[in-house]
Amino acid sequence: MRSGKSLGAILFTGVVLVLSFATRFSPAQTPMELVRWKEFSYAKQTNQVGSRLTAVDGVHRTGYIVLGDGEFARLWSSLVHTTSPEGKEFYQGFVMYDFNDGSSILAKVDVSGDPGAKQTGSIVFLAGAKRFKGITGRGTVSSWMPAKWDMYTEIEANYAASKDQPGPKR
Repeated sequence: MRSGKSLGAILFTGVVLVLSFATRFSPAQTPMELVRWKEFSYAKQTNQVGSRLTAVDGVHRTGYIVLGDGEFARLWSSLVHTTSPEGKEFYQGFVMYDFNDGSSILAKVDVSGDPGAKQTGSIVFLAGAKRFKGITGRGTVSSWMPAKWDMYTEIEANYAASKDQPGPKR
């Protein structure tokens, strides 16, 4: 029995050491950075799917974002907007951000709230190119629809990208 515990302790210690070593020398990520931006978009195309239970719209949005330092990027998204029988609104889908230097970010959003009021949710970074290569991170989304299908959104997120690529301009 004692040799089993010793073997288990040795294996556990070995796994911890291997993981520590691998983490230290992995393709390194930069420390998490905070980024904030504002988005302005409109529905380029909507497809109502509708059902007896709820209203469902497939929406392709286009627009632009403005980062805190004044840099602009284009956005395209493919979202599903849903209105529940209780009056809550939800939208979920994917957003692509394209920057003038050829960098890009692919993210997933999941947002809900009351119609005509502020809606909140999350953004998760899935992939990136050039200066956002290897991006990971997540953040919060706050959005408003001042007019049907026009949207104003604020994003605050923490992210990390591969060290071999420069980060966003400051």
